[in-house]
Amino acid sequence: MTSTTLRRADLADGVLPLPDEPRHELAWLGHGAAFVASVAFLLLIPAGWARLDHLWAEDGARFLLDALSSPALANLADPYGGYLHAVPRLVAELVALLPVEQTAAGFAVCSAVLRALVALITFAGSKAYLRSAPVRFALAALVVVLPAGNSETLSNVTNLHWFLLYGTFWALLWRNAPRVPVAVFVALSALTSPLIFLLAPIALVRLLQPRREVPIAFLAALAVQGLTMAFTSRTPYSHDEVDPVQVLLASLLRVPVVAFTGSERVSEFYPANGNLVILAAVLVAAVPIAAGLRFGDRHGRALVLVATAFSVVLVVACLVLNWAQVLQVQAPGVVMAAQRYSIAPCLFLFTAVLAGLDAVPARTWERAVVAGSRYLVGILVVVSVFAHLREPGTVLGGVPWDESVANARAECAAGKENARLEHEPQDWFFIVPCAALR
Repeated sequence: MTSTTLRRADLADGVLPLPDEPRHELAWLGHGAAFVASVAFLLLIPAGWARLDHLWAEDGARFLLDALSSPALANLADPYGGYLHAVPRLVAELVALLPVEQTAAGFAVCSAVLRALVALITFAGSKAYLRSAPVRFALAALVVVLPAGNSETLSNVTNLHWFLLYGTFWALLWRNAPRVPVAVFVALSALTSPLIFLLAPIALVRLLQPRREVPIAFLAALAVQGLTMAFTSRTPYSHDEVDPVQVLLASLLRVPVVAFTGSERVSEFYPANGNLVILAAVLVAAVPIAAGLRFGDRHGRALVLVATAFSVVLVVACLVLNWAQVLQVQAPGVVMAAQRYSIAPCLFLFTAVLAGLDAVPARTWERAVVAGSRYLVGILVVVSVFAHLREPGTVLGGVPWDESVANARAECAAGKENARLEHEPQDWFFIVPCAALR
């Protein structure tokens, strides 16, 4: 091995370290309990319970419909919206085997299970980067409880790619991960998310280190996704001209503000309090981020920088590439349209924040500032989680799935060859042959 190669490997080890401590022999027990608790939370909170009998958007009108009407392999290779959707299509193939009345519950349970898996990967993968186990637990818990992820993106596979993107980030950083399952996870994620290219630099750094199976699997799947996107047309949401000032304001409201309040409560503070709410949220996030850059070690500082950059790039890219007038901050609900654009940037922001809160300054007053930030961030998040649980607007109130199936069967009984299945959101439906409802 040449000296240049050794220097590159040393540099990679400095920013992508191995965990110092061996795995505890009973760690699987705690992981299992956390996994079950995460799935239960996602399914049993009021909004999650409603998802068990309400099908959401492309879960029905695209993925289930295709699973019922086309061969599985053809579906997996069929792009939608300009990119591949491997995980949603695999879930749809599995759910299509269930009785049609259980379709909504099938999608909700599968989504909750995969999201809980992302939380476990976050906890395990962050061990080499975050000193404190409670901080790692808090970061993993945010994948499950953060209000930004428990409205539009709750318990459906249509929006699961936002969580898979974040899970893949930690899977690539997790150097001593189980090779085969994590390689499968990152490959399927790369074949599902159109924004996964953001993580390519991490995979390239991992190639300089031992255990290259995971980054190789990721990059191979990334190449397939890239070729698909290059040769597939995408219909834009609108042709509205992008307004840079509106993008800036929307980005600040959709990430630091939503991170500490949830999307539904932003309209309570903005525009009534003007930009003060934005300034306050930025300051709450900026103090621990600055602490991480000032007091963290090399890999801690790298984590803060990368997570902050990913948060900014993701929200700006989502808004610019999908800009429409409804995304302007003066629109009704302020940030309620396309809530899904907040979740991954918020998770990356909290990664940078908690990395800073994990730092241990040398001076007493500096430690006091970090400790105070821990309490402030913790209180804000806990308050927002409980406030979100009481939001009536998060509970789907449209036609229940079992009622939609009953109506469709009534159409078939009346002699029709095809039936209409209605589902959430309002005015979404798809047509299936009556044979599929028997």
